[in-house]
Amino acid sequence: MISFSPLCQLNGGCMGCCGYGFISVEKIKEAVAENTTEFQQANPQAEDDFLQFRNRRPAMDLRHGVCRNLIEENGCVLCPLHPARHGKDLRMGHCDTDYFCKTAKTFANWSPEKQQQFVDFIKRKELDNITYSLQMDKGMLLREFERNVPPNI
Repeated sequence: MISFSPLCQLNGGCMGCCGYGFISVEKIKEAVAENTTEFQQANPQAEDDFLQFRNRRPAMDLRHGVCRNLIEENGCVLCPLHPARHGKDLRMGHCDTDYFCKTAKTFANWSPEKQQQFVDFIKRKELDNITYSLQMDKGMLLREFERNVPPNI
């Protein structure tokens, strides 16, 4: 079982695990914009403020299939509860922090050389954050990469 994947932070961060049944890119953007407005209004500063923001709605009360904690900052879609921001995982007890897509699980079992090839493959695609996330979660990037890479790497 993996506990971390560099793919989750690559390309502005993957939000594939931050919702279910995504409707469309437009609806994702709409949901993130509404979440961002709520986050800015809450203006959390201390840990308790972030937890209050997190707990404003139940975990599965999604907006257009998107977690209500997913926001936009500096051009990136991200979770303000993520341990990369706090050093502590404020998602615990609210989100499925053990979820990893098939792509991340497969990636974890590759050699460092093949992992780097996949990272380079992703970087060359120059995908926006949302497209990257959807293609990761759906396994599209994994399938495309595996079709084009020799199996012995």
